[in-house]
Amino acid sequence: MMVDPALLLIHGTADSTANWARWQRWLSGRGWRVIAVDLPGHGTDPLDCACSVASCANHLEAIVRAERPTVLLGHSLGGTVAIELAQRDLAPLARLLLVAPAVAIPEPTRWFYDWFCGDPLALLYAQREWLAPLLAPLPRLATANRTAPEAIRGAWNSLRDWQPPDWSKLATPTAVITGQWDHIAPPHMLSPIVREMPDATLEVAPCRHLPMDSTPEQFERWLIRHLPPVD
Repeated sequence: MMVDPALLLIHGTADSTANWARWQRWLSGRGWRVIAVDLPGHGTDPLDCACSVASCANHLEAIVRAERPTVLLGHSLGGTVAIELAQRDLAPLARLLLVAPAVAIPEPTRWFYDWFCGDPLALLYAQREWLAPLLAPLPRLATANRTAPEAIRGAWNSLRDWQPPDWSKLATPTAVITGQWDHIAPPHMLSPIVREMPDATLEVAPCRHLPMDSTPEQFERWLIRHLPPVD
């Protein structure tokens, strides 16, 4: 079935739409109209509200209603937000594309981020000025260095406490990709979820949490397989 080529791109925690420029160009070159905005407290968006799964979904709801994307592409926090938006039935979705979605975080990772989002995060942020030139060649780390602790802490707390839906009722066809050594969205946590969903697939790439950066060729093939044909 041919669909209207509108895709909403939702980045993850301590990231921004700017770091997805390569994939926005790739999608645009294949006829997709890419809608991408920074989440609260990220990129160019000021922290004028709490950064959480719910607040991010609320932030995007008016955009989804107006632009009516047929595909949601979300990474990590953005994958969880995409699921929240899909449940709100705001647009005629043809596909969910979830990249290492933070929907089933292992206990050791929870313990680490509970610790890290306290004093260590505040201490690291206090060093951001002298770290900036060192991280400049690494766009995602540079973006994380500029992201306020309040945004990162709020996003983490909401992901830790997020209540998943009844996966068997998530009817939108869904494709998931994650890294073999991902500590946030490991395959062994995602596999049971994907099996519960009516129409879902899981692909595992030889990387950690950023398959779009670490294994771009495999990520591109994954997109080609799972993007619906456009009008």
